[in-house]
Amino acid sequence: MSEDTLAERDILHNLGDGLVLRKARSEDGAAVADFHANTLLDIGETGPLERLHAWILDLMSGEHPTFSPGDFTIVEDTTTGKIVSSMALISQTWTYEGVPFKFGQPDVVSTDPAYRRRGLVRAQFNEVHKWSSERGELVQGITGIPWYYRQFGYEMALSLDANRVGFRPHVPRLKEGEPEPYIFRRATTDDVPFIMEMYRQATSRSVIAALRDEALWRFDIERRSETSGLRREWRVIETPGPQGNPVGLVIHGRKLWGAALGVRLYEVRPGVPFLAVTPSVMRYLDTTGETYAKRDGGDFAVMSFNLGETHPVYDTIPDRLPGVGRPYAWFIRAPDLSAFVRHIAPALEQRLAASAQSGYSGDLKVSFYRSGLHFRVHEGSIAVEGWKPDRVEAGDAAFPDLTFLQLLFGYRSLAELQHAFPDCSATTDDARALLPILFPKKDSDVWSGG
Repeated sequence: MSEDTLAERDILHNLGDGLVLRKARSEDGAAVADFHANTLLDIGETGPLERLHAWILDLMSGEHPTFSPGDFTIVEDTTTGKIVSSMALISQTWTYEGVPFKFGQPDVVSTDPAYRRRGLVRAQFNEVHKWSSERGELVQGITGIPWYYRQFGYEMALSLDANRVGFRPHVPRLKEGEPEPYIFRRATTDDVPFIMEMYRQATSRSVIAALRDEALWRFDIERRSETSGLRREWRVIETPGPQGNPVGLVIHGRKLWGAALGVRLYEVRPGVPFLAVTPSVMRYLDTTGETYAKRDGGDFAVMSFNLGETHPVYDTIPDRLPGVGRPYAWFIRAPDLSAFVRHIAPALEQRLAASAQSGYSGDLKVSFYRSGLHFRVHEGSIAVEGWKPDRVEAGDAAFPDLTFLQLLFGYRSLAELQHAFPDCSATTDDARALLPILFPKKDSDVWSGG
């Protein structure tokens, strides 16, 4: 097959005015990275963004374990050969209370300012949603600027970037002559089984979690570019001595973000108290942040534990972490909501079985005003199907627009949604009793797979 024929095969749509939507090819790597690094800029930023450029080159390298160059879309102006808009779909497997489901993450969405407001992003979302459906992905999610992705069927419905912050004066100091009880060793790929053990422990507290296999952990440690925004430092926490015993893991940034050193994961093994290890972790972070500041010419003032809304370390040293960063949110889309809820029904059944309503049998109709869900519960077994209300007042509970996703993904409680939305209601005893059991408010800290 000729190169021209291969190129034509990659064209997905002719968008008119000389613009074509096509799949990216491996030879587009540098151009795609250059485009996004100079276009996907926050207020006050100037391109190229090195951290973004390196990350995209990693994705386009053909060596990433879950991503290939053809997972990028490109809108090309054929009159100039320039890329004028582009985005990616990062396919993953996530879990809902331990139940795996396929998930698609659109990402790095950007358009040349001269080509905006022509529907180019919408055309790409339509294509990416089609890909995601063909891959069996029941849910899509994206992080990004406020409101924007609501245009494409998304709701802000999953906790993102909650943290606790400590300042340098909060770091506990060793007494004179007192040895440091733990050391911090750079992790290698030999540590991957231990890293996976610590990650599973962390995600067991999260209603939603991303599955990360051994290949992805190895890629994180060995293959990510030094300047990638996703490159991190990995430290195994050990007892001192030649036969050091691993007791925990801390993963943190490679440079300061402003005046802050961010921590992405901190866990200790069962049987090892956080109280024993955390003072050493604070001192290690303090020394590391100061080193970064001297190296890069910045100021270091803050240790940010970016571990979600809840974490054992927050309860261990609450007075040393006085700053509370409230969560932002993932944009979430569930195009076939009844299919997704059926898929996670085992998790809902477990919640019901552990509640005061264990053994319940009955029907629960949840209205979204134009559509809805019908829950049929028989002695704890849950079946779910789509349902269409025949009047505004129909059903046992009602959720306007896509607000039910906030309940489903643990982002807001039923009471919080009722307080925020006057047309959100639970009108029967069954709904008022069962919905908080089936869908409790619960924290998530998702480490997505890009």
